[in-house]
Amino acid sequence: MHRAIPLALLILILGTLALSQQPRPSPMASAGRSEAVRAINDASVQLAELEKIHARTVAINADLSRLYDALSKKAAEVGKLAGTVRSGGGIAGAAAGGSSTQDLMNATQQMQEMQMSFNLQYLQLQENMQNTSRQYTAVSNILKTKHDTAKNVISNMK
Repeated sequence: MHRAIPLALLILILGTLALSQQPRPSPMASAGRSEAVRAINDASVQLAELEKIHARTVAINADLSRLYDALSKKAAEVGKLAGTVRSGGGIAGAAAGGSSTQDLMNATQQMQEMQMSFNLQYLQLQENMQNTSRQYTAVSNILKTKHDTAKNVISNMK
């Protein structure tokens, strides 16, 4: 994507140069060209805004991945504690495993709290993703409209 930006800018510059080297048309056509150039400049500004939105989306995905990793580690820890309690077995094992049972209960409670925290953070990330998606769609629609306008102005000059 980063390679496409300089290429697009080069095409825009070459297109602008090609337009400027043509014979001088009427003032009406000059106004149309200046409008087209202005639309192209606006499009490049909005492309930069789209890149910012993309960067935020990548950051949100990284946060989500980090949360999943933390939850997986906690689940593995609780699984190990549950295995310790099960392996105690019998009445003697239950008496000896009393602290293991308490550890399991504590770990389970911590995991539940972590899961609630995870769910809250996940909902916040989901909301951020939806907002980012709406922004992206809005900017994309604006860029398309401006592109179509500039294209029509240029085609009307011919």
